[in-house]
Amino acid sequence: MEKQIQEISIADIEIKIKESKLFRLRYFAKKHDDYIVRHGVVDDNMKFWEAKNGDLCFTYYDIDAGGYRTAKNIDWIQGAKVASKELH
Repeated sequence: MEKQIQEISIADIEIKIKESKLFRLRYFAKKHDDYIVRHGVVDDNMKFWEAKNGDLCFTYYDIDAGGYRTAKNIDWIQGAKVASKELH
């Protein structure tokens, strides 16, 4: 079965990610000359934006690196919600 590619807007992506607490993304990193997967946390400083050359960019807090990073050439983003446990 072939996977279908669905185009969505930057605003839709941002809304979906903000519904999550954590996310992971995969993008092509020129530095590594390969696709890499990183884990991020949703916060008020993250943003999606378009570079002058038209590339979609995403600035986010990278849990793996312990600081803010900007990704472009994003292959996929997957959000995750943290389950809360009630204390008794």
